[in-house]
Amino acid sequence: MKHKTRILILCIVSLFMLSGCSGGDLLQQREKNTGRSETILVGVPVPMEFTRENTKFLQGIELAVEDINSKGVNGKKIEVKIVDDKGVFKNAVDIAQGFSENTEMIAVIGHWYSDICIPIAKIYEEAGMLNIVPTVSNPELTEKGYKYVFQNITSDNEIARKICSHAKAQGYEKVVIYYEESSYGENLAHAIEEAAQENEIKVLDRTAGLATVDQFRKAHDKWSALEFDAVLLALNMPEGGKVISELRELNQEAGIISADGLDVEHFSDELGDKAEGVVIVTTYSPEYLSSELQGFIKRYQQKFNEKPDIWAIQGYESLQLITRAIDATDSCSPTVIAEYLHDMKKQESVLGTISFNENGELEGRGIYTKVIIDGQTRYFD
Repeated sequence: MKHKTRILILCIVSLFMLSGCSGGDLLQQREKNTGRSETILVGVPVPMEFTRENTKFLQGIELAVEDINSKGVNGKKIEVKIVDDKGVFKNAVDIAQGFSENTEMIAVIGHWYSDICIPIAKIYEEAGMLNIVPTVSNPELTEKGYKYVFQNITSDNEIARKICSHAKAQGYEKVVIYYEESSYGENLAHAIEEAAQENEIKVLDRTAGLATVDQFRKAHDKWSALEFDAVLLALNMPEGGKVISELRELNQEAGIISADGLDVEHFSDELGDKAEGVVIVTTYSPEYLSSELQGFIKRYQQKFNEKPDIWAIQGYESLQLITRAIDATDSCSPTVIAEYLHDMKKQESVLGTISFNENGELEGRGIYTKVIIDGQTRYFD
């Protein structure tokens, strides 16, 4: 609660900082200037160190720029402005202010974390900027009914249902939910608890913030006394890796199922044999071989000499989404594009057939599970 209060206060301060130029003025100027600009300018704010070390997101953005500019969009080239918000709210506010006041910028892809993205989305909304969000699955993002905000990733509600249906299929009857102390962790934990009840799985404990080995050991002793079967995780890295390591030191048999916050590069390398048997629910499977996915993987490997991850696809797809909408509407107006995306009929993408509902929530994407066996990743529906 204290953490949420701090975020709310900072958000109010940030909006006050933007009061020098009203959102209406910025919207009107953007509607004029984006059409006149020689390029299609898109902002990409990321926590640079985390993104580069744990994901291939920026490589996906780079490949999308290359693919788009090989043909152009309505006679224009795409230009991205990648900036480092360091995962710090104050930095992100400053970036959002600068982006929103640049009325030649049509859209922003980001921010990365829900505690930043959700409050800052209001800044972009009032400035009339498209806000394509490829990493924040928290349903709170789309519950406000924004016009310009689109959640280009499967909602936590759907991920939670898949986690619990898998748990039920494995015969788990008693589970523990461990979550990070953030809006992402708290909301996902709540969604998992609801899905567990739907699947008649008993939630023995729901906890966070076990900061020391002694605290974790005491918690595990309590779970063991209650005869738990599995731990369901609502975590990001690196905290998720630490929790799994501590659990495996105490218990080799308990099931571990995580959402896609742990679906990062080097997961198995970092955890070694402690990753064995860990299940991750994600929206990407290389075994889903649509022609679009095959083409993307081929181009990606040719360019970077490595396989893509889910975050490379998220970056690629988010930029492509903007330019496909521009091409379909023959317009660089954020308002026209937003209306198109809300009303868009199902269309093929790298990760399947997608559309958005009236609140900007993604619909139609497949959800998969992957498990680490003998150090190798195996996928299944």
